[in-house]
Amino acid sequence: MNKQLKVLFIGTYVPKECGIATFTSDLLNSVSGKYNDVNCEVIAVNDSSETYKYPEEVSFQIEKDKLKDYYRVADYINQSDIDIVCLQHEFGLFGGEAGDYIFALLSGINKPVITTMHTLIQDPEPAYRKATEKLIDHSDKLIVMSQTAVDILKSVYDVPEDKIKIIFHGMPDYPFNSSSKYRRKMKLEGSPLILTFGLLSQNKGIESMLKALPDVVNKHPNLVYLVLGATHPIIKKTQGEVYREYLQNMVTELRLENNVVFHNKFVEIEELCNYIMASDIYVSPYLSREQIVSGTLTYALGMGKGIISTPHWYAKEMLADNRGLLVDFNDTNGFTRAILSLIENPKECKEMRTRAYNFGRKMTWKNVGGEYNTVFSEALNKYNTYPKIQNMFSFHPEQAV
Repeated sequence: MNKQLKVLFIGTYVPKECGIATFTSDLLNSVSGKYNDVNCEVIAVNDSSETYKYPEEVSFQIEKDKLKDYYRVADYINQSDIDIVCLQHEFGLFGGEAGDYIFALLSGINKPVITTMHTLIQDPEPAYRKATEKLIDHSDKLIVMSQTAVDILKSVYDVPEDKIKIIFHGMPDYPFNSSSKYRRKMKLEGSPLILTFGLLSQNKGIESMLKALPDVVNKHPNLVYLVLGATHPIIKKTQGEVYREYLQNMVTELRLENNVVFHNKFVEIEELCNYIMASDIYVSPYLSREQIVSGTLTYALGMGKGIISTPHWYAKEMLADNRGLLVDFNDTNGFTRAILSLIENPKECKEMRTRAYNFGRKMTWKNVGGEYNTVFSEALNKYNTYPKIQNMFSFHPEQAV
């Protein structure tokens, strides 16, 4: 009888209010779902001030700025029956310069490493280039979520194509449905209901949408723009609610109090999906072009929403072939025209939504989990055939007294 595959995920994890924590949880569930004979556990990464009541799959915790924790986890992994390590990587998740504490762990383990890259910098500063190159060296396979990321890895970092795999950001599988049913369920008002969601920070560009609304509301006074999401915890810790207050003051100045609603909360996945399904249009007004992935846009795409986005890297790729509308950064008039176009051309809007929904079928978590499991099996077979030469000693000079 074959041994059950055992996968260890390293990253932030629920109940931490963080996009990667949610992603890691969803990915684990898709990899170990009822269709897959895979056993999973998690090493959760925390800030020093955080304590969480984690679910049972979390076997170990790393305090991000404690280097010794990374060494301890490396020893734990080597002594365990874990087959594969799946690292969720973003520079800010880990301690050290450009998150380089993670290499204390990666350099000390004798297991194949599959790295999901949530951030990739095209023109990095030296510390971030060095960290990215070390990450590439320590990874047996790199998983990215867009062709743009593949192109950057090949052209900027000279990564061979056979080391890279595109697996799209996952999403729940919902039927193509009208918004009215979910609007009643959620007791939400507004026709049409426009949604922007995610942790609130200045790079969201929501002010561009607010400035675009008065001309739309003049023609469609029942419109509601719902901004859903708590302020990003790091932003809140360092700046408080300055950005939210700035947006709220703008709403008052533009006399949009009856048309703009802020829901200042972090919502669990089921409630989040209900909000998306209740909406008619999803807007992604990000200010940064270098957006390599967006879970929020993925969800809206796969649920068949009318989508308006600025042309960041991920949006340009996902909304190609008329699956959504692109508006230039800070283009207030462009947002106005795009919203009116979707509202006032329902036939064309439904056709666009249908194209988005059909494209999103390949992104369901069931499909994503299956693709990850294929990568895990291939990496394990290759690793066992050509094992790395590892330093198996547990002594680390940094720990000497």
